[in-house]
Amino acid sequence: MSAFEELGMCPEIIRAVQEDDWLLPTPVQAEAVPLILGGGDVCAAAETGSGKTGAFGLPCLQIVHEALRNKAITSISEARAAGGGAAGSVSVRLSVDDKDPYVLVTEDGLEAKSDDERRWNGIRGTVEILNGKYQYEVEITTEGLVRVGWATSIAGLELGKDDKSFGYGGTGKKSWNRSFEDYGGPFGKGDVIGMLLDRDAQTVAYTKNGNHLGIAYNIPPQLHHTPLKPGVCGKKFQVRCVFDALSYPVAGYTPLAQIDPSHTTEGLAMGMDTAGKGARPPLCLILEPTRDLADQTYKCMKLFGRRKYLDAPAPRIGLFVGGIDEKKQREDLQKGVDICVGTLMKTMDYVRRGQLDVSGLKFLVLDEADDLMKNDDRRDIPKLKKMAQERQKTRVQTLFFSATLHSPEVRQAIESITVRPTWVDLKGRPSIPDTVHFVAYTIDPNKGLAFRPVNEAVRPTTDGVHARDPPSGPLGCSQQIKEMKPQVLVKLADTFKMESCLVFCRTNVDCDNLEKFLNSLGGGRGFAGKAESGKENPYSCVVLAGMRDQQERQRNLAHFKAGDVRFLIATDVAARGIDIRELPFLVMLTLPDDPNQFFHRVGRVGRADRMGLAISIVATEKEKVWYHKCPNRGRGCTNTKLVEEGGCTIWYDEPTYLKEIEERVGQRIAAMHPSNFSVKGVLDPLGAEQAHHKDDGRSKRHKKEHVSAPVAGQAGGMLMYGKMKDDQNTKATLKHLQELSPAVGELQQLERVIQQRYVTLAGKGI
Repeated sequence: MSAFEELGMCPEIIRAVQEDDWLLPTPVQAEAVPLILGGGDVCAAAETGSGKTGAFGLPCLQIVHEALRNKAITSISEARAAGGGAAGSVSVRLSVDDKDPYVLVTEDGLEAKSDDERRWNGIRGTVEILNGKYQYEVEITTEGLVRVGWATSIAGLELGKDDKSFGYGGTGKKSWNRSFEDYGGPFGKGDVIGMLLDRDAQTVAYTKNGNHLGIAYNIPPQLHHTPLKPGVCGKKFQVRCVFDALSYPVAGYTPLAQIDPSHTTEGLAMGMDTAGKGARPPLCLILEPTRDLADQTYKCMKLFGRRKYLDAPAPRIGLFVGGIDEKKQREDLQKGVDICVGTLMKTMDYVRRGQLDVSGLKFLVLDEADDLMKNDDRRDIPKLKKMAQERQKTRVQTLFFSATLHSPEVRQAIESITVRPTWVDLKGRPSIPDTVHFVAYTIDPNKGLAFRPVNEAVRPTTDGVHARDPPSGPLGCSQQIKEMKPQVLVKLADTFKMESCLVFCRTNVDCDNLEKFLNSLGGGRGFAGKAESGKENPYSCVVLAGMRDQQERQRNLAHFKAGDVRFLIATDVAARGIDIRELPFLVMLTLPDDPNQFFHRVGRVGRADRMGLAISIVATEKEKVWYHKCPNRGRGCTNTKLVEEGGCTIWYDEPTYLKEIEERVGQRIAAMHPSNFSVKGVLDPLGAEQAHHKDDGRSKRHKKEHVSAPVAGQAGGMLMYGKMKDDQNTKATLKHLQELSPAVGELQQLERVIQQRYVTLAGKGI
């Protein structure tokens, strides 16, 4: 599942933002999006560049799109009530444009075949279904593997291989999101399979030769507002699709060829056309303090709402600012605009002239609100909202977004025009949750490693900065640092039995080199997908870095979350917004040069009140690293001179960065013992090792349990990284209750004696 999907975003918008490498939500998006989709007023403070536009733009766009679809259905219903009939008809056939190249389609669009027996090839139908109960049939006309069902337009063509399609295959398995389960029995040549889709109950079911096989799937909530198409795929197959005269019709389901146009995306687009010009007053109004910001936000919203994904109907987005030709702006208003982005002055100008109708407004977004409230016309904002609410008699959801929301002007505006807003304030002093133990392991290149490497025959690959440098002095120390750090990581991971660990590297090259080293330790093979027997490579790893293909990054993150690999290697850029709630361990191979980034990294563990251990591997000397100033940004670059000498390297001063981080943290970071990795007063991995050996004899390599470590100050308790914080004192609490049990029993006995004596004395009239 996509990280944006977990926030409640619809697949169409997710697909659009993923094309721009939005793999993960930023912190403000992760916090604000679910709140906005929930319908309440929201005030969010986050720095420029933190993803604020996406935080309000994505949920607003989704709700506007859903509202437009509902409006289109209403338009069609009203047209029918007035005697206008249905808004046109919808053609149902197999699509020549939505198929794999190895699939052939007959001219009437009812038969399809593929002679390719090596790979799966698929094809989808032309109709997208949003509402109603519909059925179509597929007759298998030759031998071969076939899978039939329903899919979104952005799903893969092989049904059931992702979470956006539902299949039933000839082997007797139903399939969704790569999960194959027994269902209905096998089928083949001569069988007729019926596909049943109920968009009211949100279910998918099948029939085989007229026998109802029961509900196969309940459509997940994230797809409830996403249209589904008929689909067929297979290996060396040939089928005939029946959309009208069904052989085995099911009561309550309509043949797909007789579909109500208002239940399809094509019909809804027709329905919006019947509404007429100017009949689409805006549903969302986004106000910006300057025309430049308005133009930037407008472009972002256009990007989020790509027509090829958000269609039927596609939201219309308009820009309304001063200083440019008004002709296009007036034309947009006459056609009807769903989302208006503009400056306050120009927007109010159109409202006063009666050209911008706010009677249908659902959202009022005040972006960069602190600057907006410095505007001389800021008093128009409450008037604008009041005008919108009076005309439609419903509440307008109001969103405040800014770098800071604590100025008197902003506070006053929030109090006057919002109703019990929820605050998302990411601008406070950085802090580390009390669910995180953060420690440092120091390496001294002059002394070497304080332990024996896991495999002395396998040496880490380095970045090549010192390829032509002498192995002595500061340059030799720098090379030593590069070779020591990966070995420390492996030793730490083995000592703490880290089954799941996020590793931060400084650059894409560092990620690649660490991946090579870990794979070499594990036998030389890289991760190639989930294995039946678990983590066959004890140092299995995947990379989440900017230079990797987007689909690969998505797969890698999913495999790490599922526990298929031990290490996720990432850069800061690629890892922003990662939310793995039960992540027990994090290791920084290199400290960040920005103290703020340290807090961001550490925040990846200790989430959702679960304990986490964050370890920084810190060198006592400076390290020479790449810092490319060349036009190719490092591709093919071998210039190892320093930047001040015209080269592409710098000295990375980790000792200084550690001091800066400690100043921001407000304390010294606890240091680990160089050989046994203990931290005085925090943890003792040797004790954890002894506790770990008291198991049931299963293979340590494949165990997926969280690791324990005795913690100072916890009476007999074992801290479990990755487990809930409140679970840590359970044993101590139970022990304490057991100690109190005799006293509690004695008190109960005394209470009974007292009650008996009272009853006796009362009976005697005393």
